[in-house]
Amino acid sequence: MPIAKYYPFNGKRGRLRLGLTPIDLSEWIQYEDDFSERVKQKQKLIKEHGEQVLDAMPSSHEAQKEFLNLLLVHLQRYHANRFEMTDNQVIIKNENISYDTIAYKDNPLELISYLSADDYCLLTEASEDYKLVAASVCAPTWWSLQEKMGKPLASIHAPVMNLEERIGRMIRHFLQNLKITDCYQRSNWFLFASKEYCVFPDRFDIYSEMENIDESNIENKLYLRSERQTFRRLKNTNAIVFGIKVYVESISVVKRNLAIAEDLLVALNTMNEEQKQSLGITSVEKPLSNYLNKVLAG
Repeated sequence: MPIAKYYPFNGKRGRLRLGLTPIDLSEWIQYEDDFSERVKQKQKLIKEHGEQVLDAMPSSHEAQKEFLNLLLVHLQRYHANRFEMTDNQVIIKNENISYDTIAYKDNPLELISYLSADDYCLLTEASEDYKLVAASVCAPTWWSLQEKMGKPLASIHAPVMNLEERIGRMIRHFLQNLKITDCYQRSNWFLFASKEYCVFPDRFDIYSEMENIDESNIENKLYLRSERQTFRRLKNTNAIVFGIKVYVESISVVKRNLAIAEDLLVALNTMNEEQKQSLGITSVEKPLSNYLNKVLAG
């Protein structure tokens, strides 16, 4: 899937914006050619890393069950060509794979993880904020699930420079007003020195890796990382389902999508120095600017 499909062309307004778009319920989950491979990666990560990628508070169990039931109904309605439900079995057609829902009664979110390539976070209202109560995040963008579990959004957003100050209030207002009949999506992007989907902060030093990038190796070492994010509300538990699917492609994607090159140049000129530093962009800014300008010059 070309990354340009979900890349947010928003340079003129800076990197941080809400950028929400209402979508039809049929578009909530999108299945692409990499579905089977992404699920295999999830299974491997959950087996090897456990609570680092799949964790939940006991209080989230009812929300997990409701989410699974909603998902199964959704799959029957919109993706019957791919899935079949028989009693307690979820069958993935043409892949000779089936899941017993009873086997996941204590951890519904794990089964959910294997029925979609997206990662999912469950949020519940806490005072005037929302807190993370369950999550399956097998493609973390340099953050630790264990450090975020049980914390409010304000705390989760804190490490991202200016995010809470600029759009934190808007995010909470949006979540508070999200209806059960609504479905929204937005996009987010990062520049990254890794092509891996799963990037733990304690195993990868983004700053030192960025320092090793220059114009001679930029196409082999710098990647554009984009997220398609979705939002729904559960009817009974009132929890928010926050979905995330990560796309990763070499920075050379700009050669096929000149609008991305233009937008990245605007974004580099829009972000302040603190934002660039927090994202590790400072050391790669000059070679990246030169590279983008050369691409646009033809």
